Amino acid sequence: AVVSTQSGHYGRELRQETAKYVEEDNDMITAARKIAQKFQQMAKYTKGRRELLELGATEDGEGGRREKSEFSSMTDMINTCKEIIALTKNIQKHASMISKNCPDKRLVMSLANSMEPIGMLSQQLNIIASVKASATGKYNEEAEVEADEMLTINAQNLMKSVRDTVRASEACSVRMMSNPNANLQFKRRR
Repeated sequence: AVVSTQSGHYGRELRQETAKYVEEDNDMITAARKIAQKFQQMAKYTKGRRELLELGATEDGEGGRREKSEFSSMTDMINTCKEIIALTKNIQKHASMISKNCPDKRLVMSLANSMEPIGMLSQQLNIIASVKASATGKYNEEAEVEADEMLTINAQNLMKSVRDTVRASEACSVRMMSNPNANLQFKRRR
């Protein structure tokens, strides 16, 4: 339950970070908001699964009461992971464009450092979710809960990297002489 609570915390942090900006004219903010939403869905699903396992229930609701979730199956969660991976690639693409046009080398380095783990964490998310999907129901309750926790921890790390990349991208965009991409305007909400 602690891991799921932490995941919710990181989801709120990412939502709060993106809420600072007007979504219009910024594809990066749009993608980051969608990522936060997808991770919240995953956290709710894994929390519900953990409770089911503790009750001795199965994925289809046998043996206990199933908590309502956006996901009806593990396949839904895998598809959500794939959507998150696509969204993180979008964020990386936009961050790279921003870094190429920023004259401040220190800010560019900060952006590169925050962006670097995204690719690795996205790949890990894909692997963990795929292994988890293929192993669901084949192992004991403890292994199932551990797999949920690994997935959630990876998600937390990915959300943190996305949040840091959004922050660093905004800092770089302020220093840019001109913005060649009209879909990356960081306009603060008032």
